[in-house]
Amino acid sequence: MAQIIKCIDINVPVEVAFEYVSNPRNTLKYSPQFNKFESVGPKERGLGAMVEATGHFMGMDIKTKLEITEFIENVRFVSRSVGGVKSTSTWEFKPMPDGSTEVTFTSDYTMPGSFFGKLLDKVVMQKDIEKTTVESLVNLKKLLEGRPNLRVAAHAMR
Repeated sequence: MAQIIKCIDINVPVEVAFEYVSNPRNTLKYSPQFNKFESVGPKERGLGAMVEATGHFMGMDIKTKLEITEFIENVRFVSRSVGGVKSTSTWEFKPMPDGSTEVTFTSDYTMPGSFFGKLLDKVVMQKDIEKTTVESLVNLKKLLEGRPNLRVAAHAMR
């Protein structure tokens, strides 16, 4: 299993960052590797919510369902793949003394296949996944910091 951990400081309160990232309707705005990221089932966010995700990685189309298996408001949430590439993704949010938020994304994943598939992962796939992870975090920072009046709406879905 491979692991990627990246973090970024975003100059918004932890509540704003968490609300934005935990809403699956926002994922396509900052994660260019996905072309579909939609809720399936009765819950849109929170423990037990599921999304269907499709994307394009290294010339391959990948489709999976992700289930939220841990959800602590304004602290962290974890999703696990139900099909496709075996993965666990963790988003963690830490309030900083200056009012900004440290956002950390961790991905643990296993590519299916033989020894050669795993070797390919080590050599090529991991670098591509790291690149898209950094790109997603930078996009997220630009989106959130570019909206100085962004706040959690009182009627936001919980």
